[in-house]
Amino acid sequence: MKSRGLILKIKCSGKSSQAKFTEGMLVEVKSDEDGFRGSWFTAVIVESLRNNKFLVEYRTLRTEDKTEFLREEVDISCIRPSPPIIQGIQPFDYLQRVDAWYNDGWWEGHIVDVINGCKYMIHFINSDKMVFEHCKLRPHQDWIDGKWCMASKVNLNDENLKCNDVTLKRKYSASASEPTFRDGMMVEVKSDEEGYQGSWYSAVILSSLGSDDFLVEYQTLKTDDESEQLREKALASNMRPCPPKLVRIERFKKLEEVDAWYNDGWWVGVVSKVLDGLKYGVYFWNSNEELIFEHYNLRPRQEWIGGKWIVALREKPKSAVKTRLVNCKEKNGGLGLGPIFTNGMYVEVKSDEEGYIGSWYPATIVKPLGNKKYLVEYQTLQTEDETELHKEEADSICIRPCPPLVQRNDEYKPFEEVDAWCNDGWWVGQISKVLHCKTYTVYFNYTNEIVEFIHSDLRPHQDWINGHWVLAKR
Repeated sequence: MKSRGLILKIKCSGKSSQAKFTEGMLVEVKSDEDGFRGSWFTAVIVESLRNNKFLVEYRTLRTEDKTEFLREEVDISCIRPSPPIIQGIQPFDYLQRVDAWYNDGWWEGHIVDVINGCKYMIHFINSDKMVFEHCKLRPHQDWIDGKWCMASKVNLNDENLKCNDVTLKRKYSASASEPTFRDGMMVEVKSDEEGYQGSWYSAVILSSLGSDDFLVEYQTLKTDDESEQLREKALASNMRPCPPKLVRIERFKKLEEVDAWYNDGWWVGVVSKVLDGLKYGVYFWNSNEELIFEHYNLRPRQEWIGGKWIVALREKPKSAVKTRLVNCKEKNGGLGLGPIFTNGMYVEVKSDEEGYIGSWYPATIVKPLGNKKYLVEYQTLQTEDETELHKEEADSICIRPCPPLVQRNDEYKPFEEVDAWCNDGWWVGQISKVLHCKTYTVYFNYTNEIVEFIHSDLRPHQDWINGHWVLAKR
C-alpha cells in the first residue's frame, strides 16, 4: 500500500494531569453528602489505599467525642491539592464566584449583593443566602486538567442557580481551628508590654483560670530575684501552640520574614542584609532597629492561621525599584521646620506614586546631594536584580525622622487613625472594625481598600508638624 503521508498524533490521557497525592501532603476534600454539596475541607494525606482511595485526616473537623481529628477513607475523585493563596484586597464584584469560610470549611457560592463595600451576600450551591465579611472570602478557583484556573462570573441563566432551600449543616465538631489549651501543654505567649511587642516566649500551661485565662510558667524568663521561673496569667488570645521546628539549611534571603532569638524570646523581623560568615542584619519594624544575628539564631516565620501553621510570605511592592520620590510636593506630613539629616540616620521616606500614596518606608541617610536632596538606602526594598538594598534620591520634604515608639496595649477603637505594616512599609489607614483576639480591619482612604491586621502590625498614627510629633486625633 502506498503511503498517504498520514501523521499519527498522540493525545495525552487526562490521567497524566491528575495530581499525585503523597503521604503528608496538604489537600482539600469535597463532600457530596446531603447538605454539604459545594464544601471543601482541609486535610492531610495519611496513607494510600487500594482502588484509588486514600485515608485522610481533616485539619478542622474532629470526631464526635472531640478527642482527635477526624479520619476517613476518601476516593481520589473527591481530593484536590490545596489551591494557591490569592491575596484579595480588592473588593469582590457582583456575580463573582467565591469560596466562603463557614463551619470549618470553604463553601462554593457567588455574590448577589455588595453591602457597604466590605460585606457581601453570598448565594451557595443548593443553599440559603448568607452575609460574609471580606476577610472570610477567597476568589473561587477550579482544578482543571492538573491546573488551577480562576472561575468566571456566574451566568444568571444557569439552571444550577435555582435555590432548593437546603440549609447548610455543621459537619461533626467545629472549632478545630481554635486550639484547645490544656494543662501541661507547651505554648508560645506573645507580649504586648511596652518595648516587647512582636516577641513570643515559650511557656507551659499550669492550669486554667477561666474560659480565656490561663496560668503559665515561662521556660526562659525568671522572677526578679532569679530564684525560680516566672509565672503569670495569660489570655488565650495571646497564646498559640508551639510552631513545628523547621531546619533551614540554605541561607536566608533578603527581605525574608524571620523570627530572631533575642532576649530569651523570638522576635518578628525581616532580613535586611546578608553578611559573610552566615550572619544577617535583621530589621525590626516594631522598634525600628537593625541587629546582627547568626544563622542558627533565626527561624522561618510561621503564622498560626485557621488552625494550621503557614510559613510567612511577603509580596514585594511592584514599585520597589522605581524612582518614586523625586517630584514629591505634598506638604501634609512634611518636615515643617526640618531637622538636619546626618549620614547613617534612620528616617522614613514617603511615596507619592499612584497606588502608594500614604505609605512610608524605613531608610537610612547615605549622604546629602545638595538642593535639599539626599541619597537614601531603604531597609526593606531591594534593587531589581535583588543583589542589594535599593538606593535613590529623595527630596527633604519626603523625608521625616522615625517617629517615637508608642506601645499600644489596649485595643484600637473604630475610626482611629493608625499606621499598618504592609508590603514592607507603614501605610496610613483608619480602623473600620474591631474583630476578636485583637485583630482589626483597616480602611485605606487613598486606595479605597479594607485589609485585616493583627494588633502587633499596627501603630498609633503620628504626624510630623513644625518639628514635633503629634498623635493623630480620632
